[in-house]
Amino acid sequence: MTDKDNPRRLWIDKEDPVERAKRTSPAMQGSQSAKNSAGAGSTKSSSASATRSSTDVRSASTNPSTSNSSTPDLSASGSSLSGTAAKQSDDSSEKAAAGKTSADETANGGKGRSDRSSNEATQGSNRAQERTKEQHQKQGQPEKEQESSKGRGWKLFEDILLWVAWMAMVGFNGYAEVYHFHGTTVGGLARKVDLWIMPAGYVFAIWGVIYIALAIWLFRFCLAGPSRKRLGFLPFTLSGLLFVATCCLNIAWLALWHMERNFWALVIILILAVLSWMLYALVRRDATKAGTPTAAKALDWIPLSIYASWLSVATLVNAGYMVVAGHKVSNAVQGFATIIVVGALLAVAYLMNRHGKDWVFGLVVIWACLGIGIRIFSFAAAMGVLVIALTAVGAFLVYFPWSKFRLVRR
Repeated sequence: MTDKDNPRRLWIDKEDPVERAKRTSPAMQGSQSAKNSAGAGSTKSSSASATRSSTDVRSASTNPSTSNSSTPDLSASGSSLSGTAAKQSDDSSEKAAAGKTSADETANGGKGRSDRSSNEATQGSNRAQERTKEQHQKQGQPEKEQESSKGRGWKLFEDILLWVAWMAMVGFNGYAEVYHFHGTTVGGLARKVDLWIMPAGYVFAIWGVIYIALAIWLFRFCLAGPSRKRLGFLPFTLSGLLFVATCCLNIAWLALWHMERNFWALVIILILAVLSWMLYALVRRDATKAGTPTAAKALDWIPLSIYASWLSVATLVNAGYMVVAGHKVSNAVQGFATIIVVGALLAVAYLMNRHGKDWVFGLVVIWACLGIGIRIFSFAAAMGVLVIALTAVGAFLVYFPWSKFRLVRR
């Protein structure tokens, strides 16, 4: 069997020996296997290229008879091999780029997972804080209940104290008049001295109005009155303390008046008037806050205004009584002093109504001045008429709506 009939023969007779060497060389076979495998690296491709180059050189050196005639073909073969190596290098570059892309995707995925994990951790901490707040709120509820119960305790004590003081004041006043404390009454003492600024007997009925008004104020204060703030460690407010003090001073003044201790009675009623105006100012300040209904505001300050206004008149009367009882004063001096006192009271009433927005003070003053004029009219008609006329003019000036009318110069 010849070489032509040999089935293992890989070439034909007309084939170029250089091409046959290239085709039958191990480098060509390695190139084919590298093309068929998809996972070969760039390092293996470079080594295969170097191996193919050395093998081609050796194959060319084993055929000296054809080396001179095949030099151009070897050059072509070298360029073909370099093209193959470049192609494999490009493949490896693409694979490296793909690997980089996958690495970037992996990194981005890891970043996304880390963001999700951080968000989950934040949500978990928020839920934990909410649970902690709920627990604190649940624990704080008993404390608030205890504080509210303590607040109700001292307020209840103050309410009881206020009502006890009011009842003691009213009770002693009734006892002094009905049972003639120290053998006399308020009216009986007033008639002992000829004092012109002393009002008529019916005027003193205003005390009944004052006591009823103070009871209404107490109801308002104990339910939802202003200035309901505890005074330090004491179990009552400043308003409550002032009210209790006025009640005690009222009892003391009434007792001294019945015992005819005129000087000390004047001192006590002067302090009583000052404390009453302090209580009025304190309550009036809180009653004018925004959000308080108009009716509630009226119940807060009107009773105290009646009380303080009448105490102001009573203080002047008490001072005149002490002077006239200890000294002999002529009728002319008393008449002039009466005009001055009535005019001063009406002027203060005008200022209170115009600037203080207190119309109650003027009503009390007008009530007292009319009583003074009526009493004077019984023994000095002209002077009584003058006092009544002055009171009428003063009342007109006090309650005239000056804000709606203005004097225009022509």
